[in-house]
Amino acid sequence: MLRAVRSFPAGSAGGPDGVRPQHILEMVNCREVGPELHSALTGFVSCLLHGEIHPLVSPVLFGGNLIALEKKTGVIRPITVGYTLRRIAAKCANTYAASQMADYFSPIQLGVGTPGGCEAAVHATRRYIEAMPDGHVVVKIDFCNAFNSLRRDLNLRLVASTVPGIYRFCHLCYNQCTVS
Repeated sequence: MLRAVRSFPAGSAGGPDGVRPQHILEMVNCREVGPELHSALTGFVSCLLHGEIHPLVSPVLFGGNLIALEKKTGVIRPITVGYTLRRIAAKCANTYAASQMADYFSPIQLGVGTPGGCEAAVHATRRYIEAMPDGHVVVKIDFCNAFNSLRRDLNLRLVASTVPGIYRFCHLCYNQCTVS
């Protein structure tokens, strides 16, 4: 849990309650109450990861503030900033899933579970381009934005079959609409 809190970039935004990851880090590092807070946060994150949360709290805790940011091209990009406690739990779930899925994705996809995988792909591509014959090109295409384009039911079914250890948490995240 503490590794997840420390992994947020400096200046990370707070969720609807205004609590930033830096606030939690400073409180956990406090000599007087830090160890007790660390224990309580670990217990809370564990409850989230096991899907143990009251159904009335779930839509709020798994919601967030929606912000519309304008890209350089003028297109609007929606960003949601969720509650920091839920984001910490998600980082813990992602760490676990990445360790479980490394063999599943390798060697086709290097961004999950392969330390330095993305960097290795970039360097390999550069070497390929440098040795490429004249008249050949490399094209990178991004066909679509994945924002809200995946079916939640299919995603949950895939999680249940491939990484069942995080299914309950993912179910909390995606089984219903959220409130912001």
